[in-house]
Amino acid sequence: MKISKEWAARAKAALTHPDPKAAGRKLGALVTEGWYVSGDAQSRDRMRLLGYNYEANVVANLIGGTFYTGLLLLLHADDAFIGAMSMISSGANMLQAFAPLLLERFPRRKGLLIGLRSAIMFFNVLFLGLIPLFPIGQQARLTLVAGTVLIVNVLNAFTNPGMSVWHIQSIPPNVRGSFFTVITMTVGAVVAVFNLAGSAVVDAFAAHGHEYWGLLALRLFCVALVVVDTISYSRIREYPYPGDGAKFTVKDLVVAPIREKTYMRTVAVTFLWNVAANIPGSYYTVYLLQTVQVNYSFIMLCSMLNVPVVLLLTPVWSRLGRKWNLSWFKMLYIAMGLYLLHYVMLSFVTKATVWLYPIALLYAYVTAIGINLSFTCIPYVNIPKRSQTAFIGFYSAVANLAVFIGVFIGRTFVTRLGDFESSLLGMPLTGKQLLVLLTAAVMVVSVLCIRHIDRTTKVEE
Repeated sequence: MKISKEWAARAKAALTHPDPKAAGRKLGALVTEGWYVSGDAQSRDRMRLLGYNYEANVVANLIGGTFYTGLLLLLHADDAFIGAMSMISSGANMLQAFAPLLLERFPRRKGLLIGLRSAIMFFNVLFLGLIPLFPIGQQARLTLVAGTVLIVNVLNAFTNPGMSVWHIQSIPPNVRGSFFTVITMTVGAVVAVFNLAGSAVVDAFAAHGHEYWGLLALRLFCVALVVVDTISYSRIREYPYPGDGAKFTVKDLVVAPIREKTYMRTVAVTFLWNVAANIPGSYYTVYLLQTVQVNYSFIMLCSMLNVPVVLLLTPVWSRLGRKWNLSWFKMLYIAMGLYLLHYVMLSFVTKATVWLYPIALLYAYVTAIGINLSFTCIPYVNIPKRSQTAFIGFYSAVANLAVFIGVFIGRTFVTRLGDFESSLLGMPLTGKQLLVLLTAAVMVVSVLCIRHIDRTTKVEE
Protein backbone atom coordinates (compact mmCIF):
# COMPACT_ATOMS: atom_id res chain seq x y z
CA MET A 1 0.00 0.00 0.00
CA LYS A 2 1.42 3.31 -1.03
CA ILE A 3 0.84 5.45 2.04
CA SER A 4 1.22 9.17 1.54
CA LYS A 5 -0.47 12.53 2.09
CA GLU A 6 -2.70 11.69 -0.86
CA TRP A 7 -3.71 8.41 0.82
CA ALA A 8 -4.47 10.21 4.09
CA ALA A 9 -6.56 12.78 2.23
CA ARG A 10 -8.53 10.05 0.47
CA ALA A 11 -9.11 8.27 3.78
CA LYS A 12 -10.42 11.48 5.33
CA ALA A 13 -12.71 12.05 2.34
CA ALA A 14 -14.08 8.51 2.64
CA LEU A 15 -14.76 8.87 6.36
CA THR A 16 -16.56 12.20 5.90
CA HIS A 17 -18.67 11.06 2.94
CA PRO A 18 -22.36 11.92 3.58
CA ASP A 19 -23.55 8.45 2.50
CA PRO A 20 -22.44 5.88 5.13
CA LYS A 21 -22.61 2.96 2.67
CA ALA A 22 -20.57 4.82 0.09
CA ALA A 23 -18.11 5.83 2.81
CA GLY A 24 -17.70 2.19 3.80
CA ARG A 25 -17.09 1.11 0.21
CA LYS A 26 -14.55 3.87 -0.40
CA LEU A 27 -12.69 3.15 2.84
CA GLY A 28 -12.71 -0.59 2.15
CA ALA A 29 -11.30 -0.04 -1.34
CA LEU A 30 -8.61 2.19 0.10
CA VAL A 31 -7.58 -0.38 2.72
CA THR A 32 -7.38 -3.19 0.14
CA GLU A 33 -5.55 -1.08 -2.44
CA GLY A 34 -2.36 -2.68 -3.63
CA TRP A 35 -3.04 -6.25 -2.45
CA TYR A 36 -6.65 -7.18 -3.30
CA VAL A 37 -8.19 -7.56 -6.76
CA SER A 38 -11.82 -8.63 -7.02
CA GLY A 39 -12.18 -12.11 -8.48
CA ASP A 40 -8.51 -12.99 -8.04
CA ALA A 41 -7.94 -16.32 -6.24
CA GLN A 42 -4.77 -15.22 -4.43
CA SER A 43 -6.52 -12.02 -3.32
CA ARG A 44 -9.27 -14.08 -1.70
CA ASP A 45 -6.59 -16.13 0.05
CA ARG A 46 -4.95 -12.95 1.32
CA MET A 47 -8.31 -11.86 2.71
CA ARG A 48 -8.52 -15.17 4.56
CA LEU A 49 -4.97 -14.64 5.80
CA LEU A 50 -6.01 -11.26 7.14
CA GLY A 51 -8.78 -12.97 9.12
CA TYR A 52 -6.30 -15.60 10.29
CA ASN A 53 -4.00 -12.87 11.61
CA TYR A 54 -6.86 -11.28 13.51
CA GLU A 55 -7.95 -14.57 15.06
CA ALA A 56 -4.44 -15.74 15.92
CA ASN A 57 -3.54 -12.47 17.62
CA VAL A 58 -6.84 -12.16 19.49
CA VAL A 59 -6.55 -15.72 20.81
CA ALA A 60 -2.86 -15.29 21.69
CA ASN A 61 -3.71 -12.21 23.76
CA LEU A 62 -6.81 -13.58 25.50
CA ILE A 63 -5.03 -16.76 26.62
CA GLY A 64 -1.56 -15.23 26.96
CA GLY A 65 0.12 -12.09 28.22
CA THR A 66 -1.49 -10.59 31.30
CA PHE A 67 -4.27 -13.20 31.38
CA TYR A 68 -1.78 -16.09 31.26
CA THR A 69 0.26 -14.51 34.05
CA GLY A 70 -2.94 -14.10 36.07
CA LEU A 71 -3.73 -17.80 35.62
CA LEU A 72 -0.25 -18.79 36.82
CA LEU A 73 -0.59 -16.52 39.87
CA LEU A 74 -3.94 -18.17 40.69
CA LEU A 75 -2.07 -21.49 40.61
CA HIS A 76 0.38 -19.96 43.14
CA ALA A 77 3.31 -20.05 40.73
CA ASP A 78 6.38 -18.15 41.94
CA ASP A 79 8.85 -16.06 39.93
CA ALA A 80 11.11 -19.05 39.25
CA PHE A 81 8.23 -21.13 37.82
CA ILE A 82 6.92 -18.27 35.67
CA GLY A 83 10.40 -17.80 34.23
CA ALA A 84 10.78 -21.54 33.71
CA MET A 85 7.59 -21.61 31.60
CA SER A 86 9.04 -19.02 29.25
CA MET A 87 12.27 -21.00 29.04
CA ILE A 88 10.36 -24.20 28.23
CA SER A 89 8.46 -22.38 25.48
CA SER A 90 11.52 -20.90 23.83
CA GLY A 91 13.61 -24.05 24.33
CA ALA A 92 10.98 -26.30 22.71
CA ASN A 93 10.56 -23.88 19.81
CA MET A 94 14.24 -24.24 18.96
CA LEU A 95 13.16 -27.57 17.45
CA GLN A 96 11.86 -25.51 14.51
CA ALA A 97 15.28 -26.05 12.94
CA PHE A 98 14.33 -29.72 12.52
CA ALA A 99 10.84 -29.12 11.08
CA PRO A 100 12.07 -29.60 7.48
CA LEU A 101 13.01 -33.21 8.31
CA LEU A 102 9.25 -33.77 8.42
CA LEU A 103 7.72 -31.04 6.26
CA GLU A 104 10.01 -31.06 3.23
CA ARG A 105 9.11 -34.71 2.59
CA PHE A 106 5.51 -33.76 1.78
CA PRO A 107 4.69 -32.23 -1.63
CA ARG A 108 1.40 -31.16 -0.02
CA ARG A 109 1.41 -30.42 3.69
CA LYS A 110 -1.66 -28.25 4.33
CA GLY A 111 -3.68 -31.04 5.93
CA LEU A 112 -0.81 -31.94 8.25
CA LEU A 113 -0.33 -28.32 9.29
CA ILE A 114 -4.03 -27.80 10.01
CA GLY A 115 -4.10 -30.96 12.11
CA LEU A 116 -1.04 -29.94 14.11
CA ARG A 117 -2.39 -26.45 14.72
CA SER A 118 -5.74 -27.87 15.87
CA ALA A 119 -3.91 -30.02 18.42
CA ILE A 120 -1.94 -26.98 19.59
CA MET A 121 -5.14 -24.99 20.07
CA PHE A 122 -6.79 -27.82 22.02
CA PHE A 123 -3.95 -28.11 24.54
CA ASN A 124 -3.09 -24.40 24.73
CA VAL A 125 -6.59 -22.92 24.83
CA LEU A 126 -8.83 -25.52 26.44
CA PHE A 127 -6.79 -28.13 28.33
CA LEU A 128 -4.44 -25.62 29.97
CA GLY A 129 -7.39 -23.51 31.11
CA LEU A 130 -9.09 -26.49 32.76
CA ILE A 131 -6.09 -27.58 34.86
CA PRO A 132 -7.13 -25.52 37.95
CA LEU A 133 -10.30 -27.67 38.10
CA PHE A 134 -8.43 -30.98 38.26
CA PRO A 135 -8.76 -32.68 41.69
CA ILE A 136 -5.00 -32.85 42.30
CA GLY A 137 -2.52 -30.98 44.49
CA GLN A 138 -0.97 -27.61 43.72
CA GLN A 139 2.42 -29.02 42.76
CA ALA A 140 0.80 -31.63 40.50
CA ARG A 141 -1.18 -28.89 38.76
CA LEU A 142 1.97 -26.87 38.15
CA THR A 143 3.72 -29.96 36.82
CA LEU A 144 0.79 -30.56 34.46
CA VAL A 145 0.98 -26.93 33.31
CA ALA A 146 4.68 -27.36 32.56
CA GLY A 147 4.02 -30.59 30.64
CA THR A 148 1.23 -28.98 28.61
CA VAL A 149 3.36 -25.96 27.77
CA LEU A 150 6.10 -28.32 26.60
CA ILE A 151 3.71 -30.31 24.37
CA VAL A 152 2.20 -27.15 22.87
CA ASN A 153 5.55 -25.67 21.98
CA VAL A 154 7.03 -28.90 20.59
CA LEU A 155 4.02 -29.18 18.26
CA ASN A 156 4.34 -25.49 17.46
CA ALA A 157 7.99 -25.97 16.51
CA PHE A 158 6.99 -28.39 13.75
CA THR A 159 4.06 -26.26 12.61
CA ASN A 160 5.23 -22.65 12.43
CA PRO A 161 7.85 -22.91 9.64
CA GLY A 162 5.40 -24.79 7.45
CA MET A 163 2.60 -22.30 8.11
CA SER A 164 4.89 -19.39 7.25
CA VAL A 165 6.05 -20.89 3.96
CA TRP A 166 2.51 -22.00 3.02
CA HIS A 167 1.03 -18.56 3.69
CA ILE A 168 3.80 -16.51 2.08
CA GLN A 169 2.97 -18.28 -1.20
CA SER A 170 -0.17 -16.12 -1.41
CA ILE A 171 1.74 -12.91 -0.64
CA PRO A 172 4.22 -12.31 -3.49
CA PRO A 173 6.83 -9.54 -3.05
CA ASN A 174 4.91 -7.01 -5.17
CA VAL A 175 1.99 -6.92 -2.68
CA ARG A 176 3.87 -7.83 0.50
CA GLY A 177 4.45 -4.27 1.69
CA SER A 178 0.80 -3.28 1.14
CA PHE A 179 -0.59 -6.38 2.84
CA PHE A 180 1.70 -6.27 5.86
CA THR A 181 1.05 -2.55 6.31
CA VAL A 182 -2.68 -3.25 6.60
CA ILE A 183 -1.97 -5.95 9.18
CA THR A 184 0.31 -3.65 11.15
CA MET A 185 -2.31 -0.87 11.12
CA THR A 186 -5.39 -2.92 11.98
CA VAL A 187 -4.44 -5.99 14.04
CA GLY A 188 -3.46 -3.89 17.06
CA ALA A 189 -6.83 -2.15 17.05
CA VAL A 190 -8.76 -5.42 16.84
CA VAL A 191 -6.66 -6.99 19.61
CA ALA A 192 -7.01 -3.94 21.86
CA VAL A 193 -10.81 -4.03 21.64
CA PHE A 194 -10.92 -7.72 22.57
CA ASN A 195 -8.35 -7.22 25.34
CA LEU A 196 -10.41 -4.44 26.87
CA ALA A 197 -13.59 -6.50 26.70
CA GLY A 198 -11.74 -9.51 28.11
CA SER A 199 -10.31 -7.52 31.02
CA ALA A 200 -13.78 -6.17 31.84
CA VAL A 201 -15.09 -9.74 31.98
CA VAL A 202 -12.27 -10.95 34.23
CA ASP A 203 -12.52 -7.94 36.55
CA ALA A 204 -16.30 -8.44 36.84
CA PHE A 205 -15.77 -12.05 37.92
CA ALA A 206 -12.85 -11.05 40.18
CA ALA A 207 -15.03 -8.49 41.96
CA HIS A 208 -17.15 -11.43 43.18
CA GLY A 209 -14.14 -13.58 44.05
CA HIS A 210 -14.28 -15.69 40.87
CA GLU A 211 -11.30 -14.48 38.83
CA TYR A 212 -10.58 -17.97 37.49
CA TRP A 213 -14.05 -18.31 35.97
CA GLY A 214 -13.51 -15.04 34.14
CA LEU A 215 -10.26 -16.35 32.68
CA LEU A 216 -11.98 -19.62 31.72
CA ALA A 217 -14.80 -17.70 30.00
CA LEU A 218 -12.23 -16.01 27.77
CA ARG A 219 -10.73 -19.37 26.85
CA LEU A 220 -14.13 -20.85 25.95
CA PHE A 221 -14.75 -17.86 23.69
CA CYS A 222 -11.37 -18.51 22.06
CA VAL A 223 -12.34 -22.14 21.40
CA ALA A 224 -15.33 -20.96 19.35
CA LEU A 225 -13.16 -18.39 17.56
CA VAL A 226 -10.57 -21.03 16.62
CA VAL A 227 -13.22 -23.37 15.19
CA VAL A 228 -14.70 -20.67 12.96
CA ASP A 229 -11.31 -19.44 11.76
CA THR A 230 -9.97 -22.93 11.05
CA ILE A 231 -12.83 -23.49 8.62
CA SER A 232 -11.91 -20.25 6.84
CA TYR A 233 -8.13 -20.47 6.57
CA SER A 234 -8.24 -24.17 5.61
CA ARG A 235 -9.56 -22.90 2.24
CA ILE A 236 -6.29 -21.05 1.53
CA ARG A 237 -4.65 -22.62 -1.51
CA GLU A 238 -1.36 -24.45 -1.41
CA TYR A 239 1.06 -24.31 -4.33
CA PRO A 240 4.07 -26.51 -5.21
CA TYR A 241 7.10 -25.78 -3.05
CA PRO A 242 10.55 -25.29 -4.59
CA GLY A 243 12.67 -28.28 -3.65
CA ASP A 244 9.72 -30.58 -2.84
CA GLY A 245 10.79 -34.00 -1.63
CA ALA A 246 14.30 -32.91 -0.67
CA LYS A 247 15.78 -35.22 1.91
CA PHE A 248 17.59 -33.46 4.69
CA THR A 249 19.96 -34.72 7.30
CA VAL A 250 20.33 -33.01 10.64
CA LYS A 251 23.71 -31.77 9.44
CA ASP A 252 22.16 -30.21 6.33
CA LEU A 253 19.66 -28.27 8.42
CA VAL A 254 22.45 -26.55 10.32
CA VAL A 255 25.23 -26.41 7.75
CA ALA A 256 23.16 -25.15 4.78
CA PRO A 257 21.92 -21.97 6.53
CA ILE A 258 25.34 -21.29 8.08
CA ARG A 259 26.92 -21.42 4.63
CA GLU A 260 24.59 -18.64 3.48
CA LYS A 261 26.66 -15.87 5.08
CA THR A 262 24.39 -13.06 3.94
CA TYR A 263 21.27 -14.71 5.33
CA MET A 264 23.09 -15.36 8.59
CA ARG A 265 23.27 -11.61 9.04
CA THR A 266 19.46 -11.55 8.92
CA VAL A 267 19.40 -14.29 11.56
CA ALA A 268 21.86 -12.32 13.68
CA VAL A 269 19.63 -9.24 13.61
CA THR A 270 16.69 -11.23 14.94
CA PHE A 271 18.90 -12.89 17.57
CA LEU A 272 20.03 -9.51 18.92
CA TRP A 273 16.48 -8.15 19.15
CA ASN A 274 15.05 -11.26 20.82
CA VAL A 275 17.70 -11.48 23.51
CA ALA A 276 17.10 -7.92 24.65
CA ALA A 277 13.31 -7.84 24.23
CA ASN A 278 12.68 -11.02 26.24
CA ILE A 279 14.69 -10.21 29.36
CA PRO A 280 11.64 -8.72 31.17
CA GLY A 281 9.50 -11.81 30.42
CA SER A 282 6.25 -11.69 32.41
CA TYR A 283 7.88 -10.22 35.48
CA TYR A 284 6.77 -6.65 34.90
CA THR A 285 3.17 -7.83 34.65
CA VAL A 286 3.65 -9.65 37.98
CA TYR A 287 5.05 -6.39 39.37
CA LEU A 288 1.98 -4.45 38.19
CA LEU A 289 -0.54 -6.98 39.51
CA GLN A 290 1.13 -7.78 42.84
CA THR A 291 3.22 -4.75 43.85
CA VAL A 292 1.55 -1.78 42.16
CA GLN A 293 -1.80 -3.62 42.56
CA VAL A 294 -3.52 -2.41 39.41
CA ASN A 295 -6.37 -4.45 37.89
CA TYR A 296 -6.71 -6.07 34.48
CA SER A 297 -8.88 -3.27 33.13
CA PHE A 298 -6.26 -0.63 33.90
CA ILE A 299 -3.60 -2.59 32.04
CA MET A 300 -5.88 -3.15 29.05
CA LEU A 301 -7.13 0.43 28.99
CA CYS A 302 -3.53 1.53 28.75
CA SER A 303 -2.99 -0.95 25.94
CA MET A 304 -5.87 0.72 24.06
CA LEU A 305 -3.52 3.64 23.45
CA ASN A 306 -1.98 1.43 20.81
CA VAL A 307 -5.07 1.72 18.59
CA PRO A 308 -4.96 5.41 17.59
CA VAL A 309 -1.16 5.40 17.61
CA VAL A 310 -0.89 2.55 15.11
CA LEU A 311 -3.66 3.86 12.87
CA LEU A 312 -2.27 7.39 12.77
CA LEU A 313 1.47 6.78 12.80
CA THR A 314 1.98 3.62 10.76
CA PRO A 315 1.59 5.73 7.58
CA VAL A 316 4.12 8.19 8.99
CA TRP A 317 6.71 5.49 9.71
CA SER A 318 6.11 3.94 6.30
CA ARG A 319 6.42 7.30 4.53
CA LEU A 320 9.60 8.22 6.41
CA GLY A 321 11.08 4.81 5.58
CA ARG A 322 10.59 5.48 1.87
CA LYS A 323 11.63 9.15 2.05
CA TRP A 324 14.90 8.34 3.79
CA ASN A 325 15.34 5.08 1.83
CA LEU A 326 15.71 3.07 5.03
CA SER A 327 16.58 -0.60 4.80
CA TRP A 328 14.57 -2.89 7.06
CA PHE A 329 17.63 -3.24 9.30
CA LYS A 330 18.14 0.50 9.58
CA MET A 331 14.49 1.15 10.39
CA LEU A 332 14.77 -1.53 13.07
CA TYR A 333 17.81 -0.17 14.89
CA ILE A 334 16.50 3.41 14.76
CA ALA A 335 13.18 2.28 16.24
CA MET A 336 14.92 0.12 18.85
CA GLY A 337 17.15 3.01 19.90
CA LEU A 338 14.05 5.07 20.61
CA TYR A 339 12.00 2.20 22.06
CA LEU A 340 14.52 1.24 24.76
CA LEU A 341 13.91 4.53 26.57
CA HIS A 342 10.46 3.35 27.62
CA TYR A 343 12.10 0.68 29.81
CA VAL A 344 13.81 3.47 31.72
CA MET A 345 10.41 5.13 32.26
CA LEU A 346 8.87 1.83 33.43
CA SER A 347 11.50 1.53 36.14
CA PHE A 348 10.03 4.64 37.80
CA VAL A 349 6.45 3.32 37.95
CA THR A 350 5.27 2.78 41.54
CA LYS A 351 1.95 3.04 43.39
CA ALA A 352 2.56 6.78 43.72
CA THR A 353 3.63 7.23 40.09
CA VAL A 354 1.31 4.79 38.34
CA TRP A 355 0.33 7.65 36.01
CA LEU A 356 3.75 7.21 34.39
CA TYR A 357 2.81 3.74 33.10
CA PRO A 358 0.40 4.89 30.35
CA ILE A 359 2.89 7.59 29.30
CA ALA A 360 5.64 4.99 28.97
CA LEU A 361 3.32 2.70 26.99
CA LEU A 362 2.23 5.53 24.69
CA TYR A 363 5.86 6.28 23.89
CA ALA A 364 6.58 2.56 23.40
CA TYR A 365 3.68 2.16 20.96
CA VAL A 366 4.88 5.10 18.86
CA THR A 367 8.39 3.70 18.53
CA ALA A 368 7.36 0.02 18.27
CA ILE A 369 5.65 0.69 14.94
CA GLY A 370 9.05 0.87 13.25
CA ILE A 371 10.08 -2.40 14.90
CA ASN A 372 6.90 -4.20 13.85
CA LEU A 373 7.07 -2.90 10.28
CA SER A 374 10.65 -4.11 10.03
CA PHE A 375 9.91 -7.62 11.25
CA THR A 376 7.07 -8.16 8.77
CA CYS A 377 9.77 -8.53 6.11
CA ILE A 378 13.06 -9.20 7.93
CA PRO A 379 12.61 -13.03 8.02
CA TYR A 380 12.62 -13.03 4.21
CA VAL A 381 15.53 -10.62 3.67
CA ASN A 382 18.27 -12.34 1.64
CA ILE A 383 16.61 -15.75 2.08
CA PRO A 384 17.64 -18.34 -0.57
CA LYS A 385 14.83 -19.27 -2.96
CA ARG A 386 14.90 -23.06 -2.55
CA SER A 387 13.98 -25.14 0.51
CA GLN A 388 12.79 -22.07 2.35
CA THR A 389 11.21 -24.20 5.08
CA ALA A 390 14.73 -25.15 6.16
CA PHE A 391 15.86 -21.54 6.33
CA ILE A 392 12.70 -20.30 8.07
CA GLY A 393 13.04 -23.20 10.52
CA PHE A 394 16.66 -22.30 11.23
CA TYR A 395 15.72 -18.60 11.55
CA SER A 396 12.94 -19.45 14.03
CA ALA A 397 15.15 -21.81 16.00
CA VAL A 398 17.84 -19.16 16.46
CA ALA A 399 15.17 -16.60 17.34
CA ASN A 400 13.87 -18.92 20.04
CA LEU A 401 17.39 -19.60 21.26
CA ALA A 402 17.69 -15.84 21.71
CA VAL A 403 14.35 -15.78 23.56
CA PHE A 404 15.63 -18.58 25.81
CA ILE A 405 18.80 -16.64 26.57
CA GLY A 406 16.85 -13.45 27.24
CA VAL A 407 14.39 -15.21 29.55
CA PHE A 408 17.25 -17.03 31.30
CA ILE A 409 19.00 -13.71 31.96
CA GLY A 410 15.78 -12.22 33.33
CA ARG A 411 14.91 -15.25 35.45
CA THR A 412 18.41 -15.47 36.90
CA PHE A 413 18.43 -11.76 37.67
CA VAL A 414 15.03 -11.79 39.42
CA THR A 415 15.55 -15.01 41.38
CA ARG A 416 19.02 -13.97 42.53
CA LEU A 417 17.67 -10.67 43.81
CA GLY A 418 14.70 -12.40 45.44
CA ASP A 419 12.70 -9.96 47.56
CA PHE A 420 15.21 -7.17 47.03
CA GLU A 421 13.86 -3.77 48.05
CA SER A 422 15.66 -0.47 48.20
CA SER A 423 15.02 3.16 47.36
CA LEU A 424 16.34 5.73 44.91
CA LEU A 425 15.81 9.42 45.60
CA GLY A 426 12.98 8.45 47.93
CA MET A 427 11.34 6.13 45.36
CA PRO A 428 10.82 2.43 46.21
CA LEU A 429 13.02 0.19 44.06
CA THR A 430 12.53 -3.56 43.53
CA GLY A 431 14.32 -6.22 41.53
CA LYS A 432 11.71 -6.08 38.77
CA GLN A 433 12.31 -2.35 38.30
CA LEU A 434 16.04 -2.99 38.02
CA LEU A 435 15.24 -5.70 35.48
CA VAL A 436 13.78 -3.24 32.97
CA LEU A 437 16.84 -1.01 33.40
CA LEU A 438 19.02 -4.03 32.58
CA THR A 439 16.85 -4.59 29.49
CA ALA A 440 17.50 -1.03 28.30
CA ALA A 441 21.25 -1.49 28.71
CA VAL A 442 21.31 -4.75 26.76
CA MET A 443 19.20 -3.19 24.01
CA VAL A 444 21.75 -0.39 23.59
CA VAL A 445 24.36 -3.05 22.75
CA SER A 446 21.93 -4.74 20.32
CA VAL A 447 21.25 -1.45 18.53
CA LEU A 448 24.96 -0.83 17.98
CA CYS A 449 25.46 -4.36 16.60
CA ILE A 450 22.49 -4.15 14.22
CA ARG A 451 23.73 -0.77 13.01
CA HIS A 452 27.04 -2.37 12.11
CA ILE A 453 25.28 -5.25 10.28
CA ASP A 454 23.18 -2.78 8.29
CA ARG A 455 26.21 -0.79 7.22
CA THR A 456 28.01 -3.88 5.93
CA THR A 457 25.10 -5.79 4.32
CA LYS A 458 23.18 -5.36 1.08
CA VAL A 459 19.52 -5.94 1.84
CA GLU A 460 17.37 -7.77 -0.74
CA GLU A 461 13.96 -9.47 -0.43
